[in-house]
Amino acid sequence: MRIRSLADGVLSPAEATMQALLAQANQSQTLPCLLSYAPVAEMNPFQRLLYSRASEEGFALVPAVDFEHLAPVGWAGRSVIHLHWLASVLAGAVNMEEARIRIAAFRKRLVTWRSAGHRLVWTMHNVLPHESTIPEAEIALRQAVAEQADAIHLLSRASADEASNYYDLPSDKAFHVPHPSYEGWYANTRDRMSARMDLMLSENEFTFVAFGSLQRYKGLVELVDAFALLNERRPDRPMRLLIAGKAVDPDYLAELMTRVEHMPSVRLIPSAMEERQVQTLLNGADAAVAPYLRTLNSGAALLAATFRRPLVAPKVGGVAETFAPDPRLLYSGKPGDTLDAALERALEMRPDDDVYDRILDAHRPAEISRAFFIELRGRGLVQVAGGGVA
Repeated sequence: MRIRSLADGVLSPAEATMQALLAQANQSQTLPCLLSYAPVAEMNPFQRLLYSRASEEGFALVPAVDFEHLAPVGWAGRSVIHLHWLASVLAGAVNMEEARIRIAAFRKRLVTWRSAGHRLVWTMHNVLPHESTIPEAEIALRQAVAEQADAIHLLSRASADEASNYYDLPSDKAFHVPHPSYEGWYANTRDRMSARMDLMLSENEFTFVAFGSLQRYKGLVELVDAFALLNERRPDRPMRLLIAGKAVDPDYLAELMTRVEHMPSVRLIPSAMEERQVQTLLNGADAAVAPYLRTLNSGAALLAATFRRPLVAPKVGGVAETFAPDPRLLYSGKPGDTLDAALERALEMRPDDDVYDRILDAHRPAEISRAFFIELRGRGLVQVAGGGVA
C-alpha cells in the first residue's frame, strides 16, 4: 500500500508525487492540479471520503506521513497543501519556551511553502486539541496557521464562533463544507436480529453503543455513571451498554475497567474493531451514544446517522448541526437536561426515517467531496495551465 511504503521509506515523497501526477495526467485533458495532505489518518476514513472525487475534479492526490514530507516537488500555481490535525507540531513540548521554538519553525515552513508557490488549506477539526498540556501554545500555533493559510475549511458553521474565543479566524478565508457521512464505506448488510445474536443480546434489552477510541475527553466514565443512574431509576427496563474501541491511554482504560467491574449490564470491548464489525455494533444497537466532554465536529454523529440510529450526545457544534432535524436526544448539560436524562428519553423515542434521509442527503460523501474541490477552485487556489485560475 502507498501509505505503508511512504512510512517505511520504500517510496520517497517525490516519487509518490510524480506517480500521482502522471496517473492523473492520463485521466485529464489538462495539466493536473496537485493536492498533498498531512498527517495521514489511517484508522479514520474521513480523508478518503473527503477526497473521494479528487481525480474527477482534476486533482492528483498525495498523502504525506508527516508535515516535513510535504511539497517535495515544485508544482507552483497548481499545488494545494492541505493541513489536518496539528498535534504533532507540539507533541512532547515540555514548556512554553520549547513550544515557541517549534511554532516559529512551523511558521517558517508555512512561509517557505507559500513562497514556493504552493497554497495552504487548513481543516479545523477542533478549535483546540481535546487534551492539551500547554493551551496557550496550542492557541498560538493555530493563530500562526490561520494567518498563513489561504483558506480555512470549517466542518461546522459553529466552528468560527467557537474559535473566535481563542484566536482570530479571518472570515474571508473560511468556507464551510460539512463532514461526510460514512454511507457506502462501512458494510451494512446485517439485520438487527442477527447482529444482536452475535453480540449476545436478548431481544428485550434496550442497548446503547459507544464506539470509538477510548479516550478521556469522550466522557466514557461519565457515561457509565449516567447509565448506572438510569438503571436505578428504571429497574423495570432491561438495558445494556456496550463500549467498544481501541484503548489509547492505559490509565484511562484501567479506570474504565474498574468502574464497570461489578456492572454486568455494561460490556467493555477495549480493542480496535475491524471495519466489518462496525455494522454489527451499530445494527445491534437501539441508540448510539457520544457523550464527549469536549467536541466540535464529531464523526460519531455521522456514523449514527449512516446506520439510522438515534444519537445521545451534547448539543454542541457539528453534532447539533447534524441532528438538527431531530435534536430530542441532544442534551445541554444543564439541570434537568443531563446525559442520564437524555439516555432515558432514548428509551421511548422512535425517530422517523425521514430524519435520517434528510441528514444523509446533506452529507453524501461524493457531493461533499465535489463541494470541497469546487471551493478550492472557486477561491483561485489553483491556476489553469495556460494562466488564470481554474
